[in-house]
Amino acid sequence: MSSSRYDAIIIGAGAAGLTAARYLQEYNLNTLVLEKGDRVGGRLRTDEFRGYRMDHGFQVLLTAYPMAQKYLDLEALKLHYFDAGAICFNQARKFTVKDTKRHPKALPMMALSPVGSLMDKIRLGNLRARVQRKSLEDIFNGPETSTRDYLKALGFSNRIIERFFQPFYSGIFLEPHLETSSRMFEFVFKMMSEGEVALPEKGMESIAHQLKEQLVKTDFRFQAEVQRVEPQQVELKNGEVLHAQQIIMACDAPALLPQMEQGIGWNSTAQFYFSAEKSPFGKPLIALAYGDKPLINSLAVLSDVAASYAPAHRSILQVTLHEQPQQAEEEVVRQIRNELTPLLGAQVEEWTFLRSFQVKKALPKLTDLQNEVPFEQTRVMDGLYQAGDHLLNPSLNGAMQSGELAARALVLNHVNK
Repeated sequence: MSSSRYDAIIIGAGAAGLTAARYLQEYNLNTLVLEKGDRVGGRLRTDEFRGYRMDHGFQVLLTAYPMAQKYLDLEALKLHYFDAGAICFNQARKFTVKDTKRHPKALPMMALSPVGSLMDKIRLGNLRARVQRKSLEDIFNGPETSTRDYLKALGFSNRIIERFFQPFYSGIFLEPHLETSSRMFEFVFKMMSEGEVALPEKGMESIAHQLKEQLVKTDFRFQAEVQRVEPQQVELKNGEVLHAQQIIMACDAPALLPQMEQGIGWNSTAQFYFSAEKSPFGKPLIALAYGDKPLINSLAVLSDVAASYAPAHRSILQVTLHEQPQQAEEEVVRQIRNELTPLLGAQVEEWTFLRSFQVKKALPKLTDLQNEVPFEQTRVMDGLYQAGDHLLNPSLNGAMQSGELAARALVLNHVNK
């Protein structure tokens, strides 16, 4: 049994746990972070393979996130930006949509775009103004319905919902039917309207590494899987017991505390990566598949956004699927090529398949989404707290915010003891 005692132990070195540690460091608490994996990041994971960078999941950083602006050095991440637009395609046609606020010269093209009716485009401008007027408190305290019902109530046609909103936001929410809360839709729409959609030069995992680099007074232990948690002590799978006055579970808390509710569901995602000698687009745009139940949700040439994602003179292409594939990997690759041939032609046969990733617990399924709750609500029992985006809303911002809230509750309890 270890005799080491800490002011705080944090279980999990994802965005929530690292943000909690960052907050505790400001109060000079003796803190230990336990991580069952071999590095920080949690769901912020980037693998390097043959000179290519591959994020697990379609992940981007929205620079307008309040928590990103508070805790991250965005300049040091060397961000690269997606263009504010998309290529929409099905088996028969393709067209480009642009944000006319950022691309005023695209106004004539958008007026004639088959993405939706003229009234749809007017409503889109009105929607932008609507969410920009709202504070985050207004959004998360407002009425809640599904995103699809919200768009229909605003008068958007089925055409623009099916050709743009559904494929675009399905890739963000990781569910194909726009069942996600309208609060989440308004939040993401506001963040995209007010900031940029970016990739860090070294991949999404570099966000977690930057947070760790700030933790100069925090201890870390990796490959330290936790088996059981009790007030003031943590038991590892190897039998070692660690002691702390207080504990934050920035992980799958119900797995460690069976008495907690097990009711969180998850949306999953799957990505297939290819390399090519030349980019099919040459612009930092995402391509969205619409129509009758396509296998593909989107195609992004990540090296068009950040050249650092691929070796020199090569391109890396990320194909995101609507659902976890049930077929063998080779069959999925064949179907991807077939679906992309009408858009890109025979060049898809020349791409080299690299790897695929399936993330079963990518985003929590939630209702009654919040931007913030009283920090006391992170308390599970005396000296024991939880953090994670499941407490607020499914996003990097929600994860970081939950970590800060749990740390605030812990500090208050520490001061009062």
